[in-house]
Amino acid sequence: METSHRLLGSLIAFLAFLTLSGHAFDSGFYADNGVYQTIAVDRMRRKEQREMQQEILTLLGLHHRPKPLTHGSAESASAPKFMLDLYNTLKEEDGSIDEKLFTDALKERHLNSSLGNVKTIDDADMIMSFVNHAETQRPIIRHERDRRFYFDFSEVPLEETITGAELRLYKTPVEGALPNTSFTIQVYRVEQGQDPEDKFLRIESNQTVLASMDGWILMNVTHAATLWQAFPAYNLGLFLSVHNEKGEDVHPWEAGIVGRKGADDKQAFLVSFFKTAQELHVRRTRAARAAKRKNLEISYPDEPLQMFAPPSYNIKSCKRKTLYVSFKALGWQDWIIAPDGYSAFYCDGECAFPLNAQMNATNHAIVQTLVHLMEPEKIPKPCCAPTKLTAISVLYFDDNSNVILKKYRNMVVKSCGCH
Repeated sequence: METSHRLLGSLIAFLAFLTLSGHAFDSGFYADNGVYQTIAVDRMRRKEQREMQQEILTLLGLHHRPKPLTHGSAESASAPKFMLDLYNTLKEEDGSIDEKLFTDALKERHLNSSLGNVKTIDDADMIMSFVNHAETQRPIIRHERDRRFYFDFSEVPLEETITGAELRLYKTPVEGALPNTSFTIQVYRVEQGQDPEDKFLRIESNQTVLASMDGWILMNVTHAATLWQAFPAYNLGLFLSVHNEKGEDVHPWEAGIVGRKGADDKQAFLVSFFKTAQELHVRRTRAARAAKRKNLEISYPDEPLQMFAPPSYNIKSCKRKTLYVSFKALGWQDWIIAPDGYSAFYCDGECAFPLNAQMNATNHAIVQTLVHLMEPEKIPKPCCAPTKLTAISVLYFDDNSNVILKKYRNMVVKSCGCH
């Protein structure tokens, strides 16, 4: 929460700075001009633009601007397409969800999860897809192609806790297969033996599927992903094994599993869900605040605001104003997939006597206002600040062309008040 507040503060501070700076490059910010119109903030010099971009990247938890190997057409590949569909589903639900409706929305877009609980998806602070680098990581002998998978976890930050991970394999119907014919799909974690050349397999997950199945097979690999995050050197990848009803080992394509030569939007990939370690911030309800006030030496009921409320609403009073941040104007369209930008808003205006109900003033602000009237040199006016903030989600490529969907809390001002 502190990081998000710093970000909003930085954006507003830069707004004030930009209005005094020279002209050169689009700032990427669009603000309220005071007469209910949104205009572009003054442009800035290249150096100032770079400094601002670096500041925002840092606050977004990024050490540098990502430079993905691929973009554009890569968005039609399986992992980016899945992540974009997931982003759109979460955006449509917009916060608190009805679990059944959310489950139906996921299934409609073929985004159902093997992890059993849609809350794993909705509660995740970050969702990351990993492309298969088995072909480039180490030489693969011919009969192991489409059986070996390698997903690079070396850049996953340790402060992110994995809550679930799944390998997604696309399967097409097997032509000519008898009704109810099935295959057993097994995914193993490759581990190092005592000898450098010695490798052994440890079962990670298994599933039985019908030959007639057409769609994504979801294999739970949470244990492997957790191990790789903590110990990247232990990551030797995954191995896929497929057996028919007789127990005979068959090549994945014989079961209809799409291999590396298949369509881009049906290539195997891994998805991992993360929760960011953070302090628990309890939102106190109005009733809870009232209960606490009863223990104060001087208490004020919820109604006294009306005592100070005039009939008119001063245009200079504390209120929410427009602030739009354009990622595209910042030159980040090469790595940010969605959104093009977002409405951050900001709080501005006076918290002067008399405070009216529209100012959402706290009881403390009311008292401070009264004391300010008596001792204006010693006690300042209350400040206009956010009373409610909500999150945004950003979908972007990292340096390895993995796609990350990250939720940034407290990024959008929903309401303002005097504090």
